[in-house]
Amino acid sequence: MQAPPAQLVRSEDLTAQQLLPLPKTSAELSSVRNDPSWHGSNFLTSYRGKILPLEKFQNISKIFSKTHNLSLGIIRFNGMYNILTTYVMSHVKTMQAFGQLKGICTGLGGAYNPGQQNLQVQALTTIQFNAQQVMDEVKVAKTVYDNITNQRELAFRDVQSLGSRICYLLRSCGAHPLTLIDAQTSFRLLRGYRKYRAPEPKPLEGEEPADSKRRGNPRGYASQLDYFAQLVETATAEPNYNPNEPELSVEGLQQKVLALRILNELVMKAERKLKQLRQQRREIFYDSPDSLVTTGRAVKHYLRGVFGFGSVPHAEAVTVSLTKPRT
Repeated sequence: MQAPPAQLVRSEDLTAQQLLPLPKTSAELSSVRNDPSWHGSNFLTSYRGKILPLEKFQNISKIFSKTHNLSLGIIRFNGMYNILTTYVMSHVKTMQAFGQLKGICTGLGGAYNPGQQNLQVQALTTIQFNAQQVMDEVKVAKTVYDNITNQRELAFRDVQSLGSRICYLLRSCGAHPLTLIDAQTSFRLLRGYRKYRAPEPKPLEGEEPADSKRRGNPRGYASQLDYFAQLVETATAEPNYNPNEPELSVEGLQQKVLALRILNELVMKAERKLKQLRQQRREIFYDSPDSLVTTGRAVKHYLRGVFGFGSVPHAEAVTVSLTKPRT
């Protein structure tokens, strides 16, 4: 049986293709074989244009995922199944790969003696220590960020409810109609509703009518705080507004606005800290001249040049994959 030509899949064409998961069970294999676009064949095309049985493709995908940190899937393109390869490399895997590479160099003892200082075992240990340290700092900063965002989310849960209660209390105390309009406007903006419903086309026969809600864009926490603070200012400026409930009193509402502002500031501070540490991690891992990946690749080249292609150290180093993220 002659192999059909391999199909080239462009990145801009992937959105229009049908991505298929890797067959894992006999039922899934039978489903792929019985696909009418492949006319019930038992084979698929590989990225090298060869014909491979589906069972063999499963074995190849397991080997690639273990040794090269690759994820293989099947993509149907022009009536044929092709292997789609995706690099899946995380910071933890990069750290693990660098540790394996340093272990290879350490195991060579005195035979591993590069002239470059940044390739020596002591320098590799320092790089690994710095990388692990920044990884731990990112974890701590991420935990702080998660905790403070959770607190902010809980604090903002009753904001819309408080806004509605404020509007009704203004009505009950006999506020001026213009004051009520101002309060309702702030409350509408707080909830994210438009003033007028957008015109909707008349549904055709047999179609369901569209949703008639006047829902607008979702509001961020900064916008919600701004509209809620405006509503509180409108209420506190009304002389007759004087409820006895602590959470609806003038002092209670002002304290609520102050607490929300403090939480927003803490979230922004935690977010800036997290971004700075993530950028520092990227520099140490990938971007700097003495980064973990750059140094690891230089070590692999050194092992290849000193010990040769067929040597055991080079064979061990080949299995170590160091990949930079694309973004």
